[in-house]
Amino acid sequence: MLFLITAAVAGLVSMSSQRLAAQYHPYDYITYDKHEVFLQYGAPTFQELSTQIRKETFVAKDGNTYLPSRFVYTGVAALGYNYYTSPYMSLGGYLGLSAAMMELAKSGTQKAVFKSSVLSITGLVTVHWIYYRTGLLELSAHAAGGLTRWIDEQEMIVPGSQDISSDTRKWRFAYHLSPLRVRWGSTFGVFADIGFGYKGVANAGVSVRF
Repeated sequence: MLFLITAAVAGLVSMSSQRLAAQYHPYDYITYDKHEVFLQYGAPTFQELSTQIRKETFVAKDGNTYLPSRFVYTGVAALGYNYYTSPYMSLGGYLGLSAAMMELAKSGTQKAVFKSSVLSITGLVTVHWIYYRTGLLELSAHAAGGLTRWIDEQEMIVPGSQDISSDTRKWRFAYHLSPLRVRWGSTFGVFADIGFGYKGVANAGVSVRF
């Protein structure tokens, strides 16, 4: 399945690139802006969706299963950079920071026993292509892959109870796919996109090209 998705994306990018190349005058390849710096905010992300919708469970030191009884999520604040190899293609990097807090209760009960504070730092390498542009309006898509550092620190919230929590620090594979990103502007622009992965289902931000 992953191979088929990758092949389909590669085919679409190739066809899109060929069509776009024909729209540009040779002079455009000299004058186009090669750099873009952006700030963005996104939510909800993989962490929130997996916990809230799938009700991800946790097995504590006592052998019992616990699940979230309350969840608070900050969203993802991020900064990034794109280098345009042509007027319509770019390679870039992304660094995002998010946090979450959840209380966990024993399965079948409502009483929270301990709380978990999660910090996630995500770095992605991004491939970005523009498939439509007119005036100040631009439509594009991107795919990204990288790593996220998952730091989970837990604390007992029931006075005098046995400590059954355990801190976790680990690396995870991170990804993001976005079929639609809308940008309005020239040197300075605002943008929004939809997708799925570690950036968030919906994102919005500002960018500067030079």
